[in-house]
Amino acid sequence: EGETEVHVPLPGRHMVMNALAGTAVGLELGLSLEEIRRGIEKVEALNGRFHMIEHNGMLIVDDCYNANPMSMKASLGILKDAMGRKVAILGDMGELGENEKELHREVGTFAGNCGIDLLICVGTLAKEIAGAAKESSIQAEKQLEAVSFDTLEELLMHLGEQVKQGDTILVKASHFMNFGKIVEALQK
Repeated sequence: EGETEVHVPLPGRHMVMNALAGTAVGLELGLSLEEIRRGIEKVEALNGRFHMIEHNGMLIVDDCYNANPMSMKASLGILKDAMGRKVAILGDMGELGENEKELHREVGTFAGNCGIDLLICVGTLAKEIAGAAKESSIQAEKQLEAVSFDTLEELLMHLGEQVKQGDTILVKASHFMNFGKIVEALQK
């Protein structure tokens, strides 16, 4: 009953949908629109769940709590609207079953078409992401640089050569990949 303007402090259209769902629940529970607005505007991302960190002229998007094909594509879709050079550091997704290679390639095809500038992949399955991204970016006639590392340690040795001031950097993989170490390294 009535209307109010709300700033949703987390990026992505899906967060607007979450806020609308929360508003419906709040109204059903008897909260006022003002109480709901204040609650939505105080929302903060948890570490590892699209948590944004500004450091050394870079915007680091820590989304390494978990990953599946849908969440990878959603995060890449948000990254494409970021400022500066758009960098995605993606790793293996676990527990995908017998179609795991195909599902990683599906994410790569999406990445190759969504306007990011640099794709860095880590892990055996993530190589499928890099390969499909290169193929789809060539077909779409978009400029995408894609590099692949076998291990997290190998990437960490070369991380400083890959990123620079002004970058917006998405860091995303399944939790077992320990990508929190990348987020830590980017803040040194």
